[in-house]
Amino acid sequence: MTIPKQTTDTANALSPSIGDPVPMAPEQKFFFDLRGWILLPSVLSASEIKEMKTEVYACAKHSYEGALQRLLDHPAIVGILTEILSEDSFVRDDCYSFRCEGSFITVRPPGWSKSERSDMGMPHVVRPPQQANAMRYQVAGNKIFSGLTRVVWELEEVKAGQGGTSFLSGSHKAHFNYGGPDPFRPNISGSPWEASMRAAMDEYSCPAGSVVIFTESLVHAANDWTNTANPRCAVFNCYNSIWAQWHRLNLSHEKIQAMPLKRRSLFRGTWAIGGGPSGNREYSLENRTV
Repeated sequence: MTIPKQTTDTANALSPSIGDPVPMAPEQKFFFDLRGWILLPSVLSASEIKEMKTEVYACAKHSYEGALQRLLDHPAIVGILTEILSEDSFVRDDCYSFRCEGSFITVRPPGWSKSERSDMGMPHVVRPPQQANAMRYQVAGNKIFSGLTRVVWELEEVKAGQGGTSFLSGSHKAHFNYGGPDPFRPNISGSPWEASMRAAMDEYSCPAGSVVIFTESLVHAANDWTNTANPRCAVFNCYNSIWAQWHRLNLSHEKIQAMPLKRRSLFRGTWAIGGGPSGNREYSLENRTV
């Protein structure tokens, strides 16, 4: 794992043939818990990057289709998501022990401004620091529970300070509010410390085909894309435990049903216990997130 500087298939198959999941390394676990995010450089091959970029630049409507679909359960992230979103008793061969909540594609040309976002690039979190809720980052019994978790696939090179996502490392475990006038506000607007927090945020550099994984309990922000060498081309996938949900599903039943059986389980209903001896393992029209 690279630690960036602080400027810094058939439909009936049980799983797609993409290789065995890569377990989360102790070093990755240490830095994910310490900072709230990790970077995995150069995960995709040159041919995979080319294939996926071709789809994006041909105006792919969904990141759930074509070659981009393989990013949903790529072996480089499955082991990590299993470690930070699952319990051992729910880890099975025929289904995933976590869920996918949503996915979208971002293309930001040189000169793109964060003012185009509804939040104007304001650093934000899923919920404010240290408020008890199902989306919060937790560690108990030597086990990470990351809550709402984002996986970002960078299909073009990212240069630190030129427009990638930035993180206020460690803020996912903050014990005090960040100084804003409203303790329930999920961003730092109005805080007298805003400039200091922005100055403390970390950025990363990575080659195309890299992936960034972070807990949404971490203060993070979009930035102006000032890299003139290439646009930002990224796929943002979001994951959660099998018994918690933040986003509404934005994918049709027909598209999910066309996926391999195990991949479909990423979109099954949000519950964990009951349902007979098999438990909640399989996706169906009657057992899907809404």
